[in-house]
Amino acid sequence: MPALIRSASSPTIARPARASREDPTVRGTSQSWPPSLRLHTVGLTRTSDLLSAVSAGPNDRVLVIGGAAADTLWDAMRRGCRGGSAFRAAPSHPDPVEVVVAPTIRTEDAGQAVAACARRALPAGGRLVLRAVGHGAVELARAIADRLGTYGFERVRLRAQAEGALILCCLSGGGTITKGR
Repeated sequence: MPALIRSASSPTIARPARASREDPTVRGTSQSWPPSLRLHTVGLTRTSDLLSAVSAGPNDRVLVIGGAAADTLWDAMRRGCRGGSAFRAAPSHPDPVEVVVAPTIRTEDAGQAVAACARRALPAGGRLVLRAVGHGAVELARAIADRLGTYGFERVRLRAQAEGALILCCLSGGGTITKGR
């Protein structure tokens, strides 16, 4: 915290000297922590489009799973969502929420883990959005989308994006859930 310097006229804040660009202790350090939860480490630029895709709003609680969780949770709070939590991996006993967001899915196993977690966390009609990223994102998204019905999701939609492929769906309102494949 900057020191307060008092003078006869008015108090002023002492500004710390800036580190030079050539200082080796400054070079290569990150300004954000923890880096694994920050969006810029993943190479994506937007998380608000995920929340817009599922129409997250003031009546929704949000569960964010995976990379870029901190930024996505921050965007949810800025949108006025009434609550939220973020995890690096899908929790086995999640709190009830209306929206589940997975900003970075890189493998089919990760997508299935998020779907299983979302099935436990969401009420009937709850919304799930996943973004498949990396090489072969569209094929990965198709493989995950094919399996979502076995977890009780319906109205599965795919959207291609520059950052990857988006998967949107809702948890079924009732009926039987097909187990396994």
